[in-house]
Amino acid sequence: MNRSPLSRFSNHSEDYQKYRPRYPESIITYLEQNIGLKRDQLIADIGSGTGIFTELLLKSDYQVSAVEPNEQMRNQAEIRLKQYPKLDHVSGTAEQTSLTENSVDLITVAQSFHWFDLVQTKTEFKRILKPGGHVLLIWNILQQKSQFLKAYQALKDQYTDRKPYVEKLETIRIENFLGPAKIVRQEIYHSRLLNKDELLGYFRSSSYSPIQGEPGYENLVAEIDQIFDEHQQNGFVKLEYDAKLYFSSFT
Repeated sequence: MNRSPLSRFSNHSEDYQKYRPRYPESIITYLEQNIGLKRDQLIADIGSGTGIFTELLLKSDYQVSAVEPNEQMRNQAEIRLKQYPKLDHVSGTAEQTSLTENSVDLITVAQSFHWFDLVQTKTEFKRILKPGGHVLLIWNILQQKSQFLKAYQALKDQYTDRKPYVEKLETIRIENFLGPAKIVRQEIYHSRLLNKDELLGYFRSSSYSPIQGEPGYENLVAEIDQIFDEHQQNGFVKLEYDAKLYFSSFT
């Protein structure tokens, strides 16, 4: 399954919105306390997808420009978040956002950094950021401490056509991108419980998952059933995450 970054999620947008983990609300408090984020400032959420992190910002009454190149995912966000008057949807990429020069106080990138051309993106972020603005990179990293999470990761490894996340290599890319300014790091633990249907939906939300009707889909369903039945307690399995935050003044 070889898809371009732009098209990878085109058949996964509904599952992505329904089953991907949210982000802990304490992220907002942390940002307000550590970078002085204020309600009248503009946030650009780049690679915003279906608006999962965007919604967290909007619920805290921030003005947000959500920049997303994938039409299906952007449409999901437009429908779901239409009640928020402080939201502007933008068809654009990290490399070419189309946002106004020196207009943005904070750039957020939730779970999409690995898709970017980092040289072009850094130039674009410097263009749109106000002096003294910040860049925040965020990942929800699924832990692998329990036997269930180890089994789930092994199943993911069978299906992915992408190189696995290697923390040391990704850290080097982050430091090169956010530097030479000081980089602040923070981890916030959170968890959730999923039933069997939700676990399958969560797997299907990944860009590498086969969709119904594609080769391998029925085998995937059977393997999800097996893993769930072996590890469930009272009809649920527990997924545990570390929300990893990296931010800098990007000067």
